[in-house]
Amino acid sequence: GIFLTVAYIFHLLVMGGAARNLVTHLLWNEPVTARRTYAAVRARFWPLLGATLIVAAWGAMSVIVAFFGWYSIIIMVTMGVFLLGSISMWIGGFFGIVGVIAATAAALWLFFFMLGRVAYVPQVMLVEGKGVFGSVGRSFSLAKGNVRRLMAMTLFVTFATQSAMMILVVPLGLYGQLIGVDPWPWNSATWPAWYAIGYSVLGPISSILLTPIWMLGLSLLYIDERVRHEGYDIELMASQRLGDMPALNVASPFGTAIAVDPGKLPPPPLASSGKVLGLG
Repeated sequence: GIFLTVAYIFHLLVMGGAARNLVTHLLWNEPVTARRTYAAVRARFWPLLGATLIVAAWGAMSVIVAFFGWYSIIIMVTMGVFLLGSISMWIGGFFGIVGVIAATAAALWLFFFMLGRVAYVPQVMLVEGKGVFGSVGRSFSLAKGNVRRLMAMTLFVTFATQSAMMILVVPLGLYGQLIGVDPWPWNSATWPAWYAIGYSVLGPISSILLTPIWMLGLSLLYIDERVRHEGYDIELMASQRLGDMPALNVASPFGTAIAVDPGKLPPPPLASSGKVLGLG
């Protein structure tokens, strides 16, 4: 459990670096590589770690609130099942099934509604150069109306992860069955040690394989939110063609397209007439 918690925290850390690397690729054609992503994370590691811990605490609170909402609805559904069950078992059973589905959907929506408020904290910190609390506040203001897209992306990545796991589990199960191992999970007590270890590592492996898709998806969502709310595509194109704007004390979309490390100069404007996010 502790290992998985630490892994998820570092997962959030890397998301910010991935978003910065993606923006620098759009601006200056820098290659999207793991080295550049981790270099961006190292540049602001401790503030990013503090912001990530805030995000993790907010996520835990989101789980508690969503569970409380689900539990409250389930109590009401149970009372309705008993009342309707006295009239007809079929009506009571149908009401119970519909109620459980509705409670689960409401809990998921509530969870993603709360968690979505802090979905862009690492990206804001590394792309816009804001501090810990400034990044949290900026994410709250930027993440309006992203519940459905965040839910859709999460469900897609979850389905893809389970599909990847099944692709890995099937060959292992077939091999185990050929040598006399019962591959069904409910008979795991009879598995030999090598098979149990192999089966237990398939889940983390499938998650690792799909992690780049998750990071890229959140980075694209962050850029999409800025495009929808602030015309960020125009800002990127102007910065690409004309160079970085002076450091003015104004808010986006009139600020810089990306926060530049004070110790480094940004690359010069691109001489070619490239396109940014389909604009040219």
